[in-house]
Amino acid sequence: MILFLPLGVDNTELERLPRVSITIAAICVVAFFISWVIPSEPMGVGEEDLRSMLEQTLEHPDLQFPPACAERLLSDTGRRMVRNLRQNATPSDALESVENRQQALDEQCEELISRHESSLLSRFSLVPARGLVQPGWLTYMFLHFGWMHLLGNLLFFYAASLLLEDAWGRPLFAGLFVVGGLVAGIAHYAIDPASESVMVGASGAVAACMGAFCLRFARRHVRIGYFIWLLKIFRGTFPIPGWAWGGLWFGNEVLNYYLLGNNTGVAVMAHIGGFVFGFASASLLRVTQLEERIVAPALAAKQGGWVADPRLAEAQSALDSGDRAAARAGFQRLLKSQPDHTDALLALGHMDLEDGAAQAGMARVERALHALAERASADALWFAMEPMVARLPIDRLRPASAWKLAQALDTEDAPPAAVGTTEALYSVAGSGSGAIAVRALIRATELRLAQHRQHKDLEQAAAYVARAKPLLTGEAAAEASRVEALDAEVTRKVNENAWRNRDVATTPAVEAAPAPPRIFPCRIVGLTDMALTVEAANGQRRTLAMTEVLAIAVGMLPVAGPPGTPPRQTVLTDLVLSWGGANEGPRVLRVNVAGLALNHFYPGVAPREAYARFLADMLDRTSANALPDASALKQGQYPRFNSEAELSQHFYGVSAAAA
Repeated sequence: MILFLPLGVDNTELERLPRVSITIAAICVVAFFISWVIPSEPMGVGEEDLRSMLEQTLEHPDLQFPPACAERLLSDTGRRMVRNLRQNATPSDALESVENRQQALDEQCEELISRHESSLLSRFSLVPARGLVQPGWLTYMFLHFGWMHLLGNLLFFYAASLLLEDAWGRPLFAGLFVVGGLVAGIAHYAIDPASESVMVGASGAVAACMGAFCLRFARRHVRIGYFIWLLKIFRGTFPIPGWAWGGLWFGNEVLNYYLLGNNTGVAVMAHIGGFVFGFASASLLRVTQLEERIVAPALAAKQGGWVADPRLAEAQSALDSGDRAAARAGFQRLLKSQPDHTDALLALGHMDLEDGAAQAGMARVERALHALAERASADALWFAMEPMVARLPIDRLRPASAWKLAQALDTEDAPPAAVGTTEALYSVAGSGSGAIAVRALIRATELRLAQHRQHKDLEQAAAYVARAKPLLTGEAAAEASRVEALDAEVTRKVNENAWRNRDVATTPAVEAAPAPPRIFPCRIVGLTDMALTVEAANGQRRTLAMTEVLAIAVGMLPVAGPPGTPPRQTVLTDLVLSWGGANEGPRVLRVNVAGLALNHFYPGVAPREAYARFLADMLDRTSANALPDASALKQGQYPRFNSEAELSQHFYGVSAAAA
């Protein structure tokens, strides 16, 4: 025995509860109990009735098994068996007249047909001979013959439906299922419109879902379970790409139809028709870009207005799973239609830099950062730059580009952690010529003096001034007074530093006040055992390894309720990515209750329990420190604060800087 069954899709993360899929499965289960489990004879006719008629037919070679019963109550295999048995029938000595016995058989057949047609399963199944006006066109796809028929269809449905409903939304997915079932029924009907055989089962509609899935999620991996029993039992699971899963299944159905026709007891043509319809539907959405232009924005509007291009999500998912080739292909496809898509440019540029292709990587990164500098805040620009700063060869930027980026980062609300990068950008901009180069070096000097703590900082500031002096020609000469003033200030500080160093007695060092934490409000859009994907308020996404989370802090804050009612409590969750250093404070991702998306990651679980599970999972996966402590968080004992500033003061020793 050899058995292969889909068990689900690896790393499935849903943005919303799959209500349509759950409803369809529930209808199938309820209909199965009503039509199959509860009735003693689901089809209205039992095997004993048919066996009795067959035995009577075999008593004499001239007796005929009633054709109406053979057509409506027997399968093709059953009809062939009756013909074979009757060839060996012998006359009985005690047999009454053949005419009387045949009449009795015909009357018995009419009774069985009447009972059969009055059964729920028969009335609501699809029978081609009944024509175009019958309820079975819609109801057949929710009925099933037996437990294995039901469970098999639901298992394939589970594998294909969840991601489709999540990506396309409930109305569009419901339409795919119902219309796919209708098309599957039409394909079956077209083969033999006069057939009296009943057809039930969701497999035609499920085939439509599979056809759409194998194109829309071609690179997602379906987990296949296998059970092989030959001389020894072999069992286990293995992943297979969505395109291969759907393609192999469809190829098998086509082969079955080619070899055996539509007379296998399974509506093979319904499977083929449904699959082709689903694949064609997904192709239409891809060619017209309806999903990107209409479906995805509509879904995003319902969830707060943040639009995530499905092609970007698919490519990012491939990158998170380690399939860099698929991720690169996905980002490149997105850039063909949207050449200035900043997230795709940054992702590809980051990959190029990691792979050592500095020239290609810099071109993409520079283009994306230019676009962000024009329309995004300093926070958003730094949020995009920070993950790649270590690999970004800033000195290879063009001076004009470096000036533009430095100007975008050099604002009052800029993150403190960005100061070093801003200074480096000004230094690169100073390698050009003219007034812009001088202004860049002036600003680099000012930034270095503002944060100097060691003698080498003054040396670097002096180097900037020295680079600026030869450039004071033409329009740049207007900046001569500022350069002279900075030169004097650097000289004064150097002299002061030298004078202090002459003192033999050392004075105790005064510990500098801790820098304020940098808070990044965000929401969680992806959660796996190994990674966490967050989205900032401007829609930018970033994927973090779980090991990057150093600590998890939890606090309760009051939220104003309706007039006349006391304030209710809400919870804030901080994910600490860095404790900072001398020049910068801790770097913290702050997520409110809505941003945790607990109902998506823990569907059907009560909010309090879901949050407890989330904390337990995060602490287990990250090995992060728990604030205030692990035992308090596990017991649901969260500290209460009057404001976010008080929470930040408690955990980080100073109130947060504006983010």
